[in-house]
Amino acid sequence: MAILPTPITQGVSGFFRWWGREMAACLPVRLRERFGRTRQRLVIEVSEAAAAFTYEKGRESQPLGEISISSADLAGQRDAGQREAVARILREAGLGAAEVILRVPREKVLRRLVDLPSAAAENLREVLGFEMDRHTPFKAEEVYFDYRLEGSDPERKRIKVDLVVIPRTVADQAVQLATSWGIAPDQLAAGDEPDDGARPFNLLPPGAARPRTGFGRRLAAKLAVLALVLLAAALYLPLKHDWEVLAVLEARLAQVRAEAIQADGLKTQIEKILERSRFVVERKRDEHGITELLDEVTRVLPDHTWVLKFGLRDGRLTLSGYSAKPSSLIGLLERSEMLSEVRFSSPVTMDRKIGLERFNLTAVLSGWYKP
Repeated sequence: MAILPTPITQGVSGFFRWWGREMAACLPVRLRERFGRTRQRLVIEVSEAAAAFTYEKGRESQPLGEISISSADLAGQRDAGQREAVARILREAGLGAAEVILRVPREKVLRRLVDLPSAAAENLREVLGFEMDRHTPFKAEEVYFDYRLEGSDPERKRIKVDLVVIPRTVADQAVQLATSWGIAPDQLAAGDEPDDGARPFNLLPPGAARPRTGFGRRLAAKLAVLALVLLAAALYLPLKHDWEVLAVLEARLAQVRAEAIQADGLKTQIEKILERSRFVVERKRDEHGITELLDEVTRVLPDHTWVLKFGLRDGRLTLSGYSAKPSSLIGLLERSEMLSEVRFSSPVTMDRKIGLERFNLTAVLSGWYKP
C-alpha cells in the first residue's frame, strides 16, 4: 500500500481541521457548543521543574497528574521510570486520538506587533525570517516563529503582523521531552495564550507535527463525503431542468443554426484581422518609447548598480536590483525629465553573499511620455 509523504498528509489533515471549524460555525449556538465538547485535547504544560497533564473536552478540563522533571530531562537524557509514569497517566485517562497541545511558560516566548509594507504580504514568512534581527533580539536561525495578519492600512500601504517567537533551544527541549515519553505533539504554544477564536499560534519546529488520525480524521472524512453528496444533488437538480429547456431551444433553433455558425465564423475572421492590424501599429509605437526609456535609465544609473527587473505598466516604472549606494538612486532618477515621484517600494536590504544592497524602486512617467 502506497503511503503519502508527510507534508501532503499534514496539509490534507490541516485542511479538514479548518473545514470542520468553518462547518461548525454554521451550526446554531447550542449545537455548536455540544459539538465542541466532543473535541478531546491533552494539554501538557512544561516548566523547568514539572510537567502538568490536563484533559480538555470542549470547555471542560480535568487535571490528570503531574511529574517532576530536571535539567537532565530537558537536556535529552531518557528516564524509563518517568516514561512509565506518563504512560500510566495517559492509560488511566483513557485517551485515544486526542489532540496534543504542548505549552511552555509565557516568559519563554516573545510576542510583538510588527509593521511592514503591504508588498511583504506576498512572501510574509520569508520577509519575517529575513528581518527577524530587526524586530527581535534573535536571528532567524536561532528561533521558530509563527504569525497572524492582524490588519492593513491601504492608504499607508502597510500591514500589521502579530509575530510570536520562541528560541529553538527551548522548543527543541520541550518537543524532545514529549518525544521521549512517546508523545508526538500537534501544537506548541505559550501557556497563557487566550482562546479568542482566532487561529492559534503553533511554534512547532518544521516537520515535528504528527499527521492526524483517529476520531477527528474519521469525522472530517465523513463530513467531507456528506458535503460532496449534497453538492452533487445541488448541482444535478438545476442541471436537469436546464437540460430540458435546452432540448426545447435546440429544436427551435435547428433551422437557423447553420447561418449563425457561418456568421460567427466571418465575425471571428474580421476580429482577427483587426487585432493583427492594431497589434502591429501599437507595437511599432511602443517599441520606440520603451527604447528611449531604457536608454535614459541606463544612462542615469551609476556603474555600481545592477538592474535585475525592469517593468512598465499603467504609466509606472518598476526597477529591482542591487547597488552599492541605493540611497543615491532616487536623486539621480529624479533628474531625468522622463521620470518623477521616484521612491522605494520596499525597505532596502543587504545581501551579505554579494556585499550589495537589494532595492525596489517605482517611478511615474512624465506626462509627455505615452507608452
